[in-house]
Amino acid sequence: MRIAFLKTGQEQGVGRHILSLLSTIRNKGHETLEIDLTQGDIGEKVKELSHFAPQFVLDMNSTGFIVGQQEDGKKVALCDTMGFAHVGMFTDEPLFYFPSLLDAAAANNFLPVVCDLKYADTLRFLGLDRGYFYITPFIDREKMLEPEGDKDFPVSFLGPVIHPDLVAQSVLQNLKEEFAPLFFEVGDFLFRNPEAHLLYAFDYIFSMFNPTLQESFLRWRQENPQNFLKFLKDVSVYATSKKRWYILSFLEGIGVRIIGGVQGELPEGHQEIEVSSWEELLRVYDRSMLSILVYPHTVPTGIGFSPLEACYMQTAVMVDYRATLPGFLLPDQEVITFLPLDRAEIEEKVLYYLDNPQDALEIAQRGRRKIIEKFSYEDRAEFLLGLFENLLKQAVDVSGSRDAG
Repeated sequence: MRIAFLKTGQEQGVGRHILSLLSTIRNKGHETLEIDLTQGDIGEKVKELSHFAPQFVLDMNSTGFIVGQQEDGKKVALCDTMGFAHVGMFTDEPLFYFPSLLDAAAANNFLPVVCDLKYADTLRFLGLDRGYFYITPFIDREKMLEPEGDKDFPVSFLGPVIHPDLVAQSVLQNLKEEFAPLFFEVGDFLFRNPEAHLLYAFDYIFSMFNPTLQESFLRWRQENPQNFLKFLKDVSVYATSKKRWYILSFLEGIGVRIIGGVQGELPEGHQEIEVSSWEELLRVYDRSMLSILVYPHTVPTGIGFSPLEACYMQTAVMVDYRATLPGFLLPDQEVITFLPLDRAEIEEKVLYYLDNPQDALEIAQRGRRKIIEKFSYEDRAEFLLGLFENLLKQAVDVSGSRDAG
């Protein structure tokens, strides 16, 4: 079996763990090739891919999906032209990558693999309704640091953190004034209902607006389909920024270290820590007694990669509760949970664990053990290999049936 991986820069940060799948596949005796699309001429990269003649090509979040143009101007997917299966590994919300997915929707050989089950809703919404596969997020211990144990940061907070007013100001500069109430209402609904999916939230709130605005918005959406998708993306960013800023606003005096960038004037006592590599990020987790990770709306139901990394660094991870969480990490045993709108609960838990560091350490230790035992990449690689082998067998069976006919 020949399998290629198209690098687009997405494999930095938490995405580096995805490359471990290719290493396992290579160690199983299969031919592999890595092509960096960020360097050199794209035509030469296509020639290199053609010479390798892969059966499967992987990328992250469809960012390596390549289309060509025929003489009549019609677009054609490279995977259909060359006859390989293009496997998009979705570690992030597909809506953020809609330009390439609009092309992929017309391809016959595009295969999505999602790391959050709700991503399938977005894929169907974008026209990709021919099926998908799911794998749980994971880590590669060789791409991690080992915890050193010194806890000189009381609390860290994973960003980016942006004041919601700044997000709104930016969006409203390019949005029709009559649509502004819809933007805010959908964003506020997501803020009040953290487990709601973006598409459901939009449909629900949109149905409540007056018919005149609905008609105007639907006409704008039909005329500007990509602008509508950007509208949904902006709503998601706004709702996430509002949730994170709300939590930070009442943790004054604790000395929260914020990682990942800040836009806006922070509440008193908080401090931004600049990190320029995943190693520096992991070391901040390592130095933190508590690490607060507020889920973005781009991770609607799953666990995500960042909490796994933080748990591995043996910090007591605090995440907002969702109904699916116990299937990954046990609430208040392996992670500390909170309801993002429950100010009293968040304050109480932060202060309790800072006053009882041994309890925090025990949760951190249990969380790290769970990551080591259950979230390795080897079984995910075995699943992918099994999937690829079954697809090849099906292709051979179909070909044999045609020949027999």
